[in-house]
Amino acid sequence: MTYDLVSLGEVMLRYSPPKQERLRQATCLDVRVCGAEFNVAANLARLGRQTALLSKLPASELGLLARSLCMSYGVDVSYIQMVPGARMGIVYVEFASEPRTALHLYDRQASAATTLSSEDFNWADVLRKTRLAYTDGIFPALSDSCCNATLEFVRTGRKEDCRVCFDMNFRASLWSPEKAKEVYEQILFLVDILVTNRSVSESILGFHGNDEDLLKQYQDRFGCQTVCLTSRNMQGVRRGMWKSVAIHGGAITYGRPFQFDVVDRYGTGDAFFAGLLYGYLERDIQFALDFGDAICALSHTIEGDAIQVSVEDVMQLLRGCPSFEVRR
Repeated sequence: MTYDLVSLGEVMLRYSPPKQERLRQATCLDVRVCGAEFNVAANLARLGRQTALLSKLPASELGLLARSLCMSYGVDVSYIQMVPGARMGIVYVEFASEPRTALHLYDRQASAATTLSSEDFNWADVLRKTRLAYTDGIFPALSDSCCNATLEFVRTGRKEDCRVCFDMNFRASLWSPEKAKEVYEQILFLVDILVTNRSVSESILGFHGNDEDLLKQYQDRFGCQTVCLTSRNMQGVRRGMWKSVAIHGGAITYGRPFQFDVVDRYGTGDAFFAGLLYGYLERDIQFALDFGDAICALSHTIEGDAIQVSVEDVMQLLRGCPSFEVRR
């Protein structure tokens, strides 16, 4: 099979009490599948593209549940390895309204995915007929073996003429800025399509300046073909705006910003990246940015980490002001 995208990363289950309840009072929990690397593969599959996920899950009822939920999005799970006796990565999410803040509580230490190593896959066979090879800055932080696997994945992607795609997520709870910089700099020289933000650019790489300056510093230093800088401006916890700007082929392009009301903000950055890649495969950088911004805004309005929208839903938003009348 020829894949539009192969993603390397972790699949987790997300447990959350009904909206506005606290975990400490919960008597039931909603269960959803999540994981940044899974989200991008799932989102692109929802948009009609062929995607696959490289990962590990426990050979248990929870692992089978996670795999089944991955399949429901159209992601090829045939490469996911089921590991006997392994743990399932879990994240607990507590939603909130002002002035209370939301809570994200991870229980992923020693999960099945953290044991993934550079020997687990024949990387060349997987990536030989793949257009886009995707991973992010979270997965290599999970363990030394995950870090080695990530480096092998992007190196092979480059050798096999894939477009290597990287979301420069940083989690201070997983590793230090110094260690992240050491690893990111090895990866970035191999990246074709990069999504980043001002915070990680300044705190990890020491880049400074306006948005265009930051983009040019990435391209000058690492040679990435396309670098996209995103920002989310929030007004409290319920209203916000997403915007993006990119450098591609030496030219600066601004995406169309969108405002949104927040139902669930988790996974929305992954929705942007998937939308960006969809637009990249379909047309040009302007369409890619606009499509990514629009799908990101829509993603904020729907519960769950992976999107539940179609290409037509996004195009309707891009064509003009949507109708707020009830569709019957």
